[in-house]
Amino acid sequence: MMSKHLNAAIQFHQAGRHAEAEQEYRQAINTGDTGFARNLLGVLCAQTGRVAEGIALIRQAIALNKRVPEFHSNLAVVLLGAGDAQGAVAACRQALKLNPNLADALINLGAALLRLGQHADAVAPLRRGVKANPGNVEAHRNLGLALLGTGQLTEAVDSFRAGIAQAPTHAGCWTGLIAALEQSRSASLGQGLEEAVARCPGEIALRLKLTAHRLVAGDTASAEALARQTAAAAPAVLEATIMLANVLTAQGRKAEAHQALTDWLDRGDASSHTLTLLADAFMGLGDDILAERLFRQAMALEPGTGQAALGLGLLMRRLDRGQEALTLLERCAQDLPDSPLAQAAYGDLLLAMGRPAAALAYARRAQALTPDDPGILLTLGNALRDLGEIDEALAALTHAVTVAPERADIHSNLVYTRLFHPAVTLAQVRAEHIAWAQRHAQPVPPAPPAPPAGHHGALRIGLVSGDFRNHPVGYFIVRALEALARRGVTLIAYANQRVEDDITRRVQAVCAWRPIQGLDAPMVARQVRDDGIDILIDLAGHIAGNRLDVFALRPAPRQATWAGYMATTGLTQMDLIIADPHHIPPEAEEFYTERVVRMPHSFLCYDPPAAAPTVPPPPGEGNGHVTFGCFNIAAKLNAEVIACWAQILTRVPGSRLLLKSRGLDEAPVHARILEQFRAGGIDAARLDFLGATTQADHVACMQRVDIALDPFPFAGSTTTLESLWMGLPVVTLTGQTFSGRHSTCFLSVLGLTSLMATTVQEYVDIAVRLATNLEEVADLRQRLRPLMAASPLCDAEAFADDFIRLLRSA
Repeated sequence: MMSKHLNAAIQFHQAGRHAEAEQEYRQAINTGDTGFARNLLGVLCAQTGRVAEGIALIRQAIALNKRVPEFHSNLAVVLLGAGDAQGAVAACRQALKLNPNLADALINLGAALLRLGQHADAVAPLRRGVKANPGNVEAHRNLGLALLGTGQLTEAVDSFRAGIAQAPTHAGCWTGLIAALEQSRSASLGQGLEEAVARCPGEIALRLKLTAHRLVAGDTASAEALARQTAAAAPAVLEATIMLANVLTAQGRKAEAHQALTDWLDRGDASSHTLTLLADAFMGLGDDILAERLFRQAMALEPGTGQAALGLGLLMRRLDRGQEALTLLERCAQDLPDSPLAQAAYGDLLLAMGRPAAALAYARRAQALTPDDPGILLTLGNALRDLGEIDEALAALTHAVTVAPERADIHSNLVYTRLFHPAVTLAQVRAEHIAWAQRHAQPVPPAPPAPPAGHHGALRIGLVSGDFRNHPVGYFIVRALEALARRGVTLIAYANQRVEDDITRRVQAVCAWRPIQGLDAPMVARQVRDDGIDILIDLAGHIAGNRLDVFALRPAPRQATWAGYMATTGLTQMDLIIADPHHIPPEAEEFYTERVVRMPHSFLCYDPPAAAPTVPPPPGEGNGHVTFGCFNIAAKLNAEVIACWAQILTRVPGSRLLLKSRGLDEAPVHARILEQFRAGGIDAARLDFLGATTQADHVACMQRVDIALDPFPFAGSTTTLESLWMGLPVVTLTGQTFSGRHSTCFLSVLGLTSLMATTVQEYVDIAVRLATNLEEVADLRQRLRPLMAASPLCDAEAFADDFIRLLRSA
């Protein structure tokens, strides 16, 4: 029978009169407690901030009476509040041994398992708990979270809605519901956000999500109105001001966005966290100087490595301050092992440095922490591609496109990576590029008025690229641009880059220079229209740094793609693809969405490396064996290529193979390639691997090779031209796609069709014939450079005349 003191204590406790309740509980303890008073006093102590005392009292109650399941359940609640989720699980399990149907114990067990991240294990006890106590709102919320964590999105939505039905303003249930709708990409997300904000108007996180949703939906006016309301209602919440800045930026009002952030900065909140958030925001606006200052201030306040150091590392990466970026991001990856961004950022930097195997390790760590992050999946896919694991790369990039269908850059990487697959076809390439355009380049605006028929004024050509530098695109166009400028053509370079080098300076000498990095597509399109461009030329296609978003807006009367990509762009807005008879024969035209126009010889004009050494005799004449070589990236070295090369090495006893490119000096890359060569009967001792070097050293390494072997189906372009310039005969297998016909084009222009195969067996036979006829190799070695220098491949003056005629007649 309950004592009068215990009865009074419970009434005081329920009424919130804690001091009086405690006094009565202690009186009950002093007059012969059997555990019930200690149990409830323990709960009260925990509720009033005396957690350790509360735990001790409940344990005393259990010691007095181990058979009361509620004592164990209450202990679980207090332990969970104290952060001891493991202890809470144990207490709940003990309670359920005593009473398997105790609703509170079931619900508390589910909550504790959730805290431990054991979502799947939490589902069953929470289901039973909700069934036993359907009025418990927190139980519905926790069940929803458990279902969300196990991917059971429809049931999660139902559970959150059940909680909302009981408590229409329960912020936790609304937040969970929105998360479930987001993950399921529900068409009702917008409606759900509107309802959530109406029910919970003070929940800033929900207001920010609704603002972002309206912005993505194109409803900028209502997004701005809500953002301003939120910023005014929560002036101390920096995230609200950052959201307002994002809305303004999306409308091209960067100055207003900058002012809003500056006003918040002037408030004087100098915590490391807020300085880091502001630095990120200013970096997004392109104010790199202020962003760097704020990151460094935050780091001074934040001992050790943290988000500020990570942000600064990313900024240094963007500014191409490589050594500073490397130092910061490497340290962040080590010191922040649980940060997926830190792991992915360092991995992405390693990838850019030509270390795909090391990059892959960090990308996998990041993905283990955040399996569905599209940026991490992008880094993972690109690392796998650069390692030559094309199927895995396509799987990762397809996953990324699935979770972030709006990310045009990720989708571009997917369609580009497809070009490396051994089974790629022109029909497949066309279909995938059209799918990209249908998703990211709609609607198609009308073309601006073209110049009147018969207009023969000076051509005004715009060129859009991030590669006006030491890069294949730079080598392919700089001579042509110089020759075009000498003919009075007006050239305007829209440069989506920060790096400047000797090639950049040559381009700047003949082109009006328009930096566009960080500018949105409408702003660049306005600049193109203001410049009165006759034809706007894309030099990137779907390669990194492209600005297909500008071409999608149709700012020029004619638009073309040239020199920078190896396939159709897929865009209806791209009128022309500038090719040649070798890259796109007549029978292949149907696989290009653009109208095919052809230069008479080659679609490019090569600028040979100025630092190239003289061509020595074939090394095979002096060292007693033939050395084959390939200077292409590992992504091109698929199993079919290696099997072919293994046949060649087998048929030429004592011959060796030198493989050189970025990443080829990494052990995991060796392992894959060596395993495939061993399958073809070739010992590892016959292979040499070299990684990335300077261009001068790269070309000099070609002196060690007698015969160059071209990969397939993605042939060499720059590497073939460099090899030919160094006197190396290049054996190629003519492919179906644009990327499979580079070497075919160059060899055809030089009249070296005897080096071109149409089957793998013919390829092997050509290589073996050369290896057993070093006199022919020596003759080619001495003739190739002068032959090439005098050919259309390097004749900029003839190229420029042909280019002008082509553009005027197209």
